[in-house]
Amino acid sequence: MKIRTNSLKAVTEVSARKLVAMGTLGLVATLGIASPAGAVHATAPAAHATLASHATATKKVTKITHVAFKGTYTGTMALLWSSTGVQATSVSGHGTGTYGANTVRGLGGGSAANSCDPFSGSGSLVGASGLKLSIVSSTKTQACAVNSAAPTPVTVNGVAKIVSGTGKFKGATGTLTFKGSFSIQATTAGSTENDAFNATLTGVVTIKTVTTVKK
Repeated sequence: MKIRTNSLKAVTEVSARKLVAMGTLGLVATLGIASPAGAVHATAPAAHATLASHATATKKVTKITHVAFKGTYTGTMALLWSSTGVQATSVSGHGTGTYGANTVRGLGGGSAANSCDPFSGSGSLVGASGLKLSIVSSTKTQACAVNSAAPTPVTVNGVAKIVSGTGKFKGATGTLTFKGSFSIQATTAGSTENDAFNATLTGVVTIKTVTTVKK
């Protein structure tokens, strides 16, 4: 029997297409996917949706804590006198304070025109607390000489605003009142001296903490 080459080629191509079609149908049946002719599948969005479904939702929780503070300190302060007032160029003391705030440091200044004068400055309570303070100058923050001329004892009373804190006092705000005393030796412009002091700070520290938790 004589078989034409073109006819054999046509039969072979048809058979190959049928095998591919049957294989495709078998794969579709195995995966359980029914698709219309010509449809194109994009698997990436489905995978993305699966990953997104496992994302953990979170929220921020704010906690407010009030801590009673007390610190008692003794130390030395350096004074520089001028024709218009006096500067405390350094204040350094040690003692016992809440949360281990056992060291006090600062500086400040004010006029010396009257027996009682307001003053301002800044300071810190060093230790586990790391509180930063700003001394508020007002009629409530004064240094008062006991006598009209030096040498004389001086008493101090005032208010210190809490600027910031670290450690257990991270996120701290509030105010501390302070009182103390020292003695001056002279008030001559240009003179310097180092005087012993004692001071007590008390108040309530407000601590604000923000944490992220799972919903």
